[in-house]
Amino acid sequence: MANNDKAASWQHIFNEIKEKITDEEILKWIKDLKTVSIEANTITLEAPNKYIKMWVEDHYVDYLKEILKNAFHIIDANIKITLKGNTETEKDKSLNSSIEEKEDKQSYSNDYYSVPLNKQYTFETFVAGKSNRFAYAACMNAAKGFERLNNPIYIHGDVGLGKTHLMHAVGNYIRVNFPKKNVLCVTGELYLREFLNSLKTNRLHEFNNKYEATDVLLFDDVQFISRGEATMEEFFFLFSKLYSNDKQIILTSNSLPDDIIDLDRRLSSRFQSGLIVEIGTPSVDEKIAIIENYLKINKYYIKDEVIKFVAENIKSDSTRDLLGVINTIVVKGQLYNVEVTVDYIQSELKNFFLQRDRILSPNEIIQIVCDYYNIKLVDMQSKSRAVNIVIPRNMSIYLIYKNTPSSLASIGAIFKRDHSTIKNSINKIEREKAANNDYTVNTLKELSNRMKVFQK
Repeated sequence: MANNDKAASWQHIFNEIKEKITDEEILKWIKDLKTVSIEANTITLEAPNKYIKMWVEDHYVDYLKEILKNAFHIIDANIKITLKGNTETEKDKSLNSSIEEKEDKQSYSNDYYSVPLNKQYTFETFVAGKSNRFAYAACMNAAKGFERLNNPIYIHGDVGLGKTHLMHAVGNYIRVNFPKKNVLCVTGELYLREFLNSLKTNRLHEFNNKYEATDVLLFDDVQFISRGEATMEEFFFLFSKLYSNDKQIILTSNSLPDDIIDLDRRLSSRFQSGLIVEIGTPSVDEKIAIIENYLKINKYYIKDEVIKFVAENIKSDSTRDLLGVINTIVVKGQLYNVEVTVDYIQSELKNFFLQRDRILSPNEIIQIVCDYYNIKLVDMQSKSRAVNIVIPRNMSIYLIYKNTPSSLASIGAIFKRDHSTIKNSINKIEREKAANNDYTVNTLKELSNRMKVFQK
């Protein structure tokens, strides 16, 4: 039988195999494989891209062999997966093998893309309170090796509330108590840059080896990977491999997985498969405890009344900003040799306190937009797709998303729209802004000015 006839015969068998597979997850990976050739007992299949090739090789070759043996009585089949459009001669294979061997012997300098653990970020220096106690307990258990059933841990919250501190605390604890474990800390932005560089320099193999050798992956600001489809695809394979090998994964983000614009749905699902913990805004009492702990560690002194005033009146809810203000107070007191009192910081540091603009509620923003366009909330909530309704609706959705802590789900509830529709509205305004659309840019500017007046 000619090789083409054999291939056609095998393709027929392979199509039957697909029909026998009831697991949709497996079928998703093998459905696009095609028969290339048959030589002796070697069946060569072609994958449309390197991601499917790698995944099938790692997970489903033995599965396919078992089906061939049990259903079709084809024994000792050797299944080879090639990449579409990649046909190598024996000479090419030999040359590539030699090159790969040399590259494997070279050191892969990747420190530039890794984040050194901050030694000051430990569990001992973290102040646990009502707003973060659950996140603290989950990370402590993970550091001790007790949190495998809730892997990954996904920590979300606003900027500067302690997500990075907790994640580094896990890494520092493990390095002290389990020194043989390979802990890797990276940010989403650095991962994206490293991945793109590995493609550019043809070092994807070393890139994968670095991450796959990790026992504990600490991944800060994971929302950055949504900037590129190839990056998300690569991270999906890494995540799946580490997860299947029972490696600890800790992720941080400023929002929930479903609220990350353009995030692959498969990744969103994986992120939500473990333990999702939130770090909330600290209360006044928690802010006082954070300040007191910081002063104790650094052996600074500030009067109790000053600590209380700062905690009650600071503009920002960020722990990072809070400690930045405390540092400024301490330095000013030492530099100018003055007694730091409430009156003094009100005078010298007034920009940090009090007259901050309050955050408008979603309903207040909607009212501003409705007044501007002379329409009503009920019009925005309607199913109307008229231009004079859709534009104000999109403007309101965008302004609420940008100026309030509201989630996409809660915004959707206001407008009686689903999660994806809200995402589309935000993306539309973002695209128009990026294109410098005069109407969109000018209207947003006018609405923002009206919001500032409303905030006073």
